Amino acid sequence: HCFFVLLSLPVVADRRAGPTQAIDAAMAAEETLQATVDALKAQVEKNEKAMDTFYLLFAASLVFLMQAGFALLAAGSIRMKSVKNILLKSVMDACAGGIIWYLFGFGVAFHQGEGGNGFIGTSGFNYALSGVDDTSGASYGAEWAFFFFQYAFAAAAATITSGAVAERCTLTGYLAYVMLIVGLLYPVVVHWVWDPNGFLSAFNPEPPGPFKKLPGMIDFAGSGVVHLTGGVCAFMGALTIRPRLGRFVGDETLFAGQSSSLQVLGTFLLWFGWYGFNPGSTLAITPAGYARDAARAAVTTTLAAASGATTGLLLKRGLPSQLGGVPMWDLAATCNSLLGGLVSITAGCSTVDVWASIVIGLVGAIVYHVASCTMRKLKIDDPLDAFAVHGACGFWGVLAVGWFGHYDYLSFGWDGKNGDVAGKAHYGIIYGGGMLFSAQLVALIIEVAWVGGLTALLFFALKKTGLLRVSREIEEVGMDSSKHGGSAYHN
Repeated sequence: HCFFVLLSLPVVADRRAGPTQAIDAAMAAEETLQATVDALKAQVEKNEKAMDTFYLLFAASLVFLMQAGFALLAAGSIRMKSVKNILLKSVMDACAGGIIWYLFGFGVAFHQGEGGNGFIGTSGFNYALSGVDDTSGASYGAEWAFFFFQYAFAAAAATITSGAVAERCTLTGYLAYVMLIVGLLYPVVVHWVWDPNGFLSAFNPEPPGPFKKLPGMIDFAGSGVVHLTGGVCAFMGALTIRPRLGRFVGDETLFAGQSSSLQVLGTFLLWFGWYGFNPGSTLAITPAGYARDAARAAVTTTLAAASGATTGLLLKRGLPSQLGGVPMWDLAATCNSLLGGLVSITAGCSTVDVWASIVIGLVGAIVYHVASCTMRKLKIDDPLDAFAVHGACGFWGVLAVGWFGHYDYLSFGWDGKNGDVAGKAHYGIIYGGGMLFSAQLVALIIEVAWVGGLTALLFFALKKTGLLRVSREIEEVGMDSSKHGGSAYHN
């Protein structure tokens, strides 16, 4: 009997050990599965960060390509004797502007860390990119991509002005205003609107003083920040430097652009680059809703451009001569109306409904036409219509958000913080709002005062010191022959 009991003991032990081993095996499998899931999540996060970096680099490259568009448009819109000069300035917008943006502009525009103020970036992190460190292995290049994207915007803002003072501005005067625009004037506006510390920013949960009552400015991709800034600079430059010799006193056709082909190619390149400018301003593609906003921005951008060009063509042909009409189908006006539509939709490309983009582009073409005719009436010589396209249409584009801002697409960084909740008052006017329009208008007034005041001082000082305009002899011969070794066209 004892013998059989002893034989049965291992069997009983095995039966008791079976469930325990199964539980241990299941727990081990669960731990392995959890580790696998965690590893996959970590890899997905890494892939998303890398994808966002690539997306921003690609968008920035499209924006940078706009420099080629500006160069071609400028070369086609001026007379043949100064083509080399305007092309050199287009090159230096990207080159000199890049150095200045690296040393000063980026740090002025974007504050990093605690203790920021509403007017200007003060941390040393972004000055000369001194705070960026990608040696830890966790960067994925996001800081570099953001710098590159913002640099492309700054270069675009700088190049707007060169067209307004074409054929008569010295290289010294040109370099002076590029330094001011890229190093201080433009990045301060960027800080106001796009940095979370900016006193006009819709991302700021605690704006200073009277700005607490306003929701903050919505300027998604820069109708005001980029284009209005460049356009007001262009206006002050053209006003101060005075018209080209013989302009407004003789045959207007003598001042027509030298190449319609270059104008059209430049316009298409700019339009193409705008698909980086507007959709790319989401700054990423993987977070929830960002891909949707980028895709919708591409559609609104397309329709505003199409609407602007079509309206401009019919408007110029259909109006009487007393209102700026001409008895022909005007290609140059159509191209500029297209660009005016693009500038107009830039602020609200992700915050308005699709049908509204057609209206915004249509009104943008009208605004361009009125502004262009007004400049000629005042005898302010702007060879590229830089103010009409970028300044006037940029102003309208910011206001358009206050009219058409859609409640499903608007977003405020302060919403839900400090007891503040965005409501109907913060929608566009057509949806029953009003506060947003007020914020847009106040921001525009402040921007125009800042940009206009500083550029007026700069151009006045350059004019008084004889550094703004070339001599009469140089202008008559042409900048290319007198300054650049001969014409751009040797035949």
